[in-house]
Amino acid sequence: MNLKLISIIILLTLFMQQSNAKEYKWSKKLTFLSFLKQHHIPQKIYYNMDREDRELIQEIKSGQSYSVNWKKGKISTINIPVSDDLMLQIKRIKQGYIANYIPIPYKLIEKTISIRIKNGLDKDLYRATKTHYYYKEIQEVYSKALPLRKMKRGDRVILFYTQRYRHNKPFTSPKIEACLIEINRKPYYGFLMNDNKYYDSRGIKYQRTFTTRFILPVSYTRISSRFTQSRYHPILHRYRAHLGIDYAARRGTRIVASSSGKIVYKGWKGGYGRVVEIKHSGGIKTLYAHMSRFGKYNRGSYVKQGQVIGYVGTSGRSTGPHLHFGLYKNGHAINPARYVAKRQSKKVRLKGRKYRKLKQLVKHFRPQFREVKARKSSIVKKESRRCLNCFKKLPPRKN
Repeated sequence: MNLKLISIIILLTLFMQQSNAKEYKWSKKLTFLSFLKQHHIPQKIYYNMDREDRELIQEIKSGQSYSVNWKKGKISTINIPVSDDLMLQIKRIKQGYIANYIPIPYKLIEKTISIRIKNGLDKDLYRATKTHYYYKEIQEVYSKALPLRKMKRGDRVILFYTQRYRHNKPFTSPKIEACLIEINRKPYYGFLMNDNKYYDSRGIKYQRTFTTRFILPVSYTRISSRFTQSRYHPILHRYRAHLGIDYAARRGTRIVASSSGKIVYKGWKGGYGRVVEIKHSGGIKTLYAHMSRFGKYNRGSYVKQGQVIGYVGTSGRSTGPHLHFGLYKNGHAINPARYVAKRQSKKVRLKGRKYRKLKQLVKHFRPQFREVKARKSSIVKKESRRCLNCFKKLPPRKN
């Protein structure tokens, strides 16, 4: 054998021995502290984190994939995704280990689904995609305002969506950019706008016509900070999560229970200051922070939706009077904006510049809907560097 070739093989073998990575699944029984102990990593990494950073660790779900990288027989880095945007990276340095949140590298794929209904929307979508995510996302698009279960055989669903891929596998739910649902052959179009809400081609927002289960907990002047799991802190120069919505309001403004439930916590909680937590049915909990003072209800009390539980203040780590409102389901933070709304039943319609932007979107997707309807295949796959909103045309249909 050629001496040069032998040398290359030896070098490659040594390199593979020095550096390799493996992927694992997060066990249901595994806690973060036991994970650190299992890998001989000091637990002070967890205890030295800020409250917000520790809270984000709770977002690690059972079955979540994570990777462990070794170099020269020792762990060099561990990458654990905690949201669609961020992963916790534990890195070995000379002094020990450090932990930081960094953006998740991903590849954005755009796809199209077009199917005729045979056995029902949820069943047919699952048969085509092997997941229930698409049906859930469609419910979000139409805000459960349409009787989707009344779709009949021969009705159609078309979805234009994007999805993030990592290691050639999807790691987020699909993000629907535009869609069409037919109910008794009547079309209902949905288009995603910059406010993350969906509107029909006339600019009317899809919404329920009855009171939502959760109402706004405070009368506010503006939203000073929105829910995000990947906010870059301008002062700390690192990524941090903000697992709630901050409603700026005048000191002393009444705070009400967003939904009926049982008060499970009332007291001081670190940077959150004076806090009330309410447990609701369905594994949901709401959190109200930075209060100036509490209402008359105590821990263990049952409160009804709309009853006063406290007053706006700046207790804890706060730069001004506001309410930090958090919503949790089965222990995981979810975006309150998707569940909380004002009591209203009248239609919301886009106007002015926003309506003109919608019309551009409709104009762009109209030929794409026609193109997909003409295709025989049920699922069309096409990669994109960006998303469908970059106005990229579909490839020509083959005859």
